[in-house]
Amino acid sequence: MAFTNSALAKAQALLMANFANSELRYREPATFKAFVANSEVMMPSHKLLRTREDRTVEAYFANRSSRSLGSARSHNHSGNTGSSGVLTPSWVTKTDKFGITLKQGDNNFMDHAMQLQSEFQNVIANMAEGLESAAVAHLFANRSQVNGVTAEGSFDGVNYAFEVTESTNGNRFLQIIRSTMDILKYAGGITIFCDTIAYNKFSYLAAQGQGNSVNYSFQFQNVTFVHSIDLNTDASGLSYTKGFCIAVPNGTIGCLDWIPLQNRQGIETKLQSYGSMINPVDGLLYAVHGYETALDGTSTGGYTQDEKSQIEVSIDIALEHAPLSTANETTLQAFALI
Repeated sequence: MAFTNSALAKAQALLMANFANSELRYREPATFKAFVANSEVMMPSHKLLRTREDRTVEAYFANRSSRSLGSARSHNHSGNTGSSGVLTPSWVTKTDKFGITLKQGDNNFMDHAMQLQSEFQNVIANMAEGLESAAVAHLFANRSQVNGVTAEGSFDGVNYAFEVTESTNGNRFLQIIRSTMDILKYAGGITIFCDTIAYNKFSYLAAQGQGNSVNYSFQFQNVTFVHSIDLNTDASGLSYTKGFCIAVPNGTIGCLDWIPLQNRQGIETKLQSYGSMINPVDGLLYAVHGYETALDGTSTGGYTQDEKSQIEVSIDIALEHAPLSTANETTLQAFALI
């Protein structure tokens, strides 16, 4: 349905801003924005290298060569040659589209400009929620299938999660996550993407500081928490009901974004318009493509001799994580309370 519900014929007043904003609310894409934060560090030149959707872009990296140390010098020493690997970003295109007629605002309390603004607000909300779901799905699908740590927990080779018993070590869950990541040789800061149960538990424990009878705040240095709500369904599917999260060393995930050259340049032809817009939620540049068709717009609040603009907003993204040479091992380590 178009904007016929707000037609002037109904003498309907425009919703107050706070009520309208509630209707247009959307979930903050916190997980996706964590990917975006590393985009330029991951591959700074990708926007220039990828000249069209069907062009392949590759990134190369040096493999780790692990060797036992020798115990004496030799005059005829020889060693193996190192190797490298390749990461080929996997691109997907995300789109949202709408139509609006030239005259549908003429007999409406919401004029054409207000209706157009509302349509773009919906695009921004739809992109935010869709890309958030894509980011969480990437974390979950690519969680490491390898974890050899056995201290104060065990790795479930079916669910691919390091399990910690809540009744004995639940209040030290974060400490065990950090020590496990340390054993896996991930030094430095980590970001933990949490389902709602884990997020609430971490928030509660973080507030138990020196002024409380038991101090749990010692666990929380150099850790960032993200409430990844879509993990709720994933955790439930694995039968985890006491808290589930995925720990990621900082700097090991990223999002490459791209739009076509014509949209970046802003080209207008006799038939089509190629433009762009900055999404205020994630700060990325999105492609905007549009064209017009003549039609009778009376069915959508327009008029008999009318013109409809078809508008599509799109972006290509490649969600990636740092490659490892060990089969089925990733930097994305899942943890669960049982």
